[in-house]
Amino acid sequence: MNQNHLLEATLAELHLTTAREQYSRLAHNAKEPIQYLHDVMSAELHARNESGTKARLHAARFPVMKTFDTFDFRLLPEVPKMKVLELTEKKFIDEGRNVVFYGPPGTGKTHCLIAVGVAACINGYRSYFTTAAGLLNMLLTAKRQGTIDRRLKSLSRYDLLLIDELGYIPFEREATDLLFQVISQRYESKSVALTTNLAFEHWTQVFPDAMAATAVIDRIVHHGSVFEFAGESHRLRSRGGKTGRPPKG
Repeated sequence: MNQNHLLEATLAELHLTTAREQYSRLAHNAKEPIQYLHDVMSAELHARNESGTKARLHAARFPVMKTFDTFDFRLLPEVPKMKVLELTEKKFIDEGRNVVFYGPPGTGKTHCLIAVGVAACINGYRSYFTTAAGLLNMLLTAKRQGTIDRRLKSLSRYDLLLIDELGYIPFEREATDLLFQVISQRYESKSVALTTNLAFEHWTQVFPDAMAATAVIDRIVHHGSVFEFAGESHRLRSRGGKTGRPPKG
């Protein structure tokens, strides 16, 4: 067996698929053995990172893919762009920080929420996207089926939990108690990012128990940032043209 066959067999046994595919091509440009080995291993690492990112993005269950590259901060001059972009850095999750995007519907909160989650996946972190209603319905179902502990443990494995649309639907005490468990479980260890249309003083419209609302808010904002989105719905503005008014009829 010649050296090429031996090398291919070794790379196959190590499951270095990309290195096996690329080593021959890279050898033509190699001047130094160490540099050549580095190039081959770099190609393998790049392919694995791409594969891992795709897997994490798929597992996150984003409804659509959004990044900050396509977000127009000019529509929200009161939102500090650089502070928001800091949420795409690794330290945001490494430090177990949280973020709340607050404001009326259509102002870009969900776009930013997804963009933070996508950045986390690219940075190598596991993320999970859900609406508040979807999360609580899932938890209630798990409780009734006797699998709530397993479900809570599963959620705890995600580095970043993204909760969209908190405040649009009021919940019963049983549901908000479960949400409190999720937030408390992640406190000072894992990150939470959420959107809401309600100012904190109005969270009692969602939480039947004012004490529970206060406890959840305290845990989220203790190591968190709050960004207020103001103004007219971007969707209505785009439908109404330059005037920002919805079309007649």
